[in-house]
Amino acid sequence: MRMIALVFASLSTLLTACATPTLFPTSLTSDMQLNPDFGVMVADPDVFKGSAVQLAGRIIDVQTSTNGTLIVAQQLSVQKYPAYGPVEASEPTTQFAVFYPGTIDPAGLWTGNKFMVAADMKESQMVNVDGAIKREPYAVARCMHVWKTGQYYDIADFPHSTDGYYPLEEQTYCRK
Repeated sequence: MRMIALVFASLSTLLTACATPTLFPTSLTSDMQLNPDFGVMVADPDVFKGSAVQLAGRIIDVQTSTNGTLIVAQQLSVQKYPAYGPVEASEPTTQFAVFYPGTIDPAGLWTGNKFMVAADMKESQMVNVDGAIKREPYAVARCMHVWKTGQYYDIADFPHSTDGYYPLEEQTYCRK
């Protein structure tokens, strides 16, 4: 009996160690829609108003203020295991805006960085992207995980890129 208990304890420890990593605290994501229909969100952004959602994107524009940072992003798909990053889009996708009410380090805001965000959807907002004013789906971030890839690399390029070995820097930011 002791041997069987020891085997089960070892297996339990092994399975826990191999579990898929999570990006955000469970307390902040328990009420979240993990993969909302982005087509509906773009067609009628206010349908999701008041909902908590998980979105993924690539940074295309950043506007900072004393209250926080507004990020305009190209929408990317959330993959089965979000901790491994968003799925690259083979075709251009729509855009959305997310406001992070806090500070993100400058490397986290580089154009091209990929991110996943746990956010509360608000009503759509007019945002300025390269001088063009457009109405976009708009969310306020609870937590945001950024893969600091920049615009020239993809998450899959790390740790081995054509330039050599570079560990991918990534960071999670959660508002207090």
